[in-house]
Amino acid sequence: MPPDPLQIATERKALMNLMDEGDYKIPNRRVDENLLLATWNIQQFGNKKSARALQYIADICERFDIVALQEVKTDLRGLSKLQELLPGNYKILVTDPTGNNERFAFLYDKRTVISTGLACEIGFTVSGETHTGYQLHRMPYCASFRAGRFDFVLTSVHIFYGKTEADKAERVKEIAALVDYIDRQSKAEKDKVFDRDFFVVGDFNIEEMGDRFFNALSAKGFQMPPNLNTLHTNFARDKTFDKIAWVDRPSFSFSGNCNIVPFYKALFQDAGPPGGKAEISDHLPLWAEFKINKLTQELDQIINTG
Repeated sequence: MPPDPLQIATERKALMNLMDEGDYKIPNRRVDENLLLATWNIQQFGNKKSARALQYIADICERFDIVALQEVKTDLRGLSKLQELLPGNYKILVTDPTGNNERFAFLYDKRTVISTGLACEIGFTVSGETHTGYQLHRMPYCASFRAGRFDFVLTSVHIFYGKTEADKAERVKEIAALVDYIDRQSKAEKDKVFDRDFFVVGDFNIEEMGDRFFNALSAKGFQMPPNLNTLHTNFARDKTFDKIAWVDRPSFSFSGNCNIVPFYKALFQDAGPPGGKAEISDHLPLWAEFKINKLTQELDQIINTG
């Protein structure tokens, strides 16, 4: 049976209310003043999402200046349909498939964020003799952008999961290797790297504050919103899988606003079970707001030799 247009309109209105007011209110986007950055693991995002689910996903993505998407599958038709549902000012950067046949994508509004040239997967140097070496299972995606006076590099990750002790050790190793790499890049001489202001976002599969996975991420002093320590980002609301973190540099100006979008409160209320986990994702969007028009930010990027 095709979905009821009235029900979809009603649920879209409920979703707007959820994002406009109350505990989960998302700040308004203000050109050249703030950056609303989101990260979202959209489970198995290929071409099997219904038109109804895609409309809801678009309604959420449109509230942000830039969204880092994880678990985009090899089939890009779903991503293409999502872009068609958004205003024409939204652009996409997307990787080739990596581990588990997953892609990463950046979806951004060109009116508020511009791509400044860098787009790459993060691969570590390997021996020229053996042609082997350590790499992350899903090679992180890295791209540079400018918003207002602030230019930055955004890295999106989906860290290896697994449930055995060997799997968990690999999870720690992946996070530690990535954090060490970004830390070194952020401390390199200014002319040797594209930019030293790094965000790292995505699904780290961190289960709770203070666990070994969280400690691997925070080992190099990466900053995170204070409430992120206990902000549950999975559908069941019992794990802190997803993170937004940044290198500790003066040029970052976090507004203090960070939260999730608990879409299950408004969407697919007619499903069994309700909420949209099967239809949309088992992860919730996570977002944070940054101030981007302070002249001191631009000057700090020039002066700071960190």
